[in-house]
Amino acid sequence: MKNLKTKDWMVIAGEAGLFFIVTIVLWLDEFVDVPYRFLGAPKTPYRPQEYILETASVLIVAIVVIPTTLILLRRVRRVERFLRVCAWCRKVWVDDEWVSFEEYALKKHSLQSSHGICEECVTRLEKKNEQKKAGQTEILTNKPPRHMRMRYQKPLQ
Repeated sequence: MKNLKTKDWMVIAGEAGLFFIVTIVLWLDEFVDVPYRFLGAPKTPYRPQEYILETASVLIVAIVVIPTTLILLRRVRRVERFLRVCAWCRKVWVDDEWVSFEEYALKKHSLQSSHGICEECVTRLEKKNEQKKAGQTEILTNKPPRHMRMRYQKPLQ
């Protein structure tokens, strides 16, 4: 139950409050006989087993609904933490628009970005340069062979 946001607790409190209101209405119906007093219905006899059964039914439903809501709210929070990234250009979906990763880092986390190169890319570039120097025509890249590329996909650069 930790890590729930205030809005989540407001939803749970609202649900619990509504179940409480339903219970109060059931009790008022039994003890005050609301239909008889305000709607002109025939008087009903006092039956404690009826309001006990109705109250127990509402509590059982509440015991099922409130934990289910907690589980669903946790799942929503987990899905909201995913970062949507374009598979082709690597832009990030933020505030209903696609922005570069650098803009995302600045917008959402106030982070400035700097560029570097990882060891794998250094190795790949060194092999590529060695092959160019050696006069080889086939250069190692992560491109699929030309006949396997999708027609709508822009060639990788």
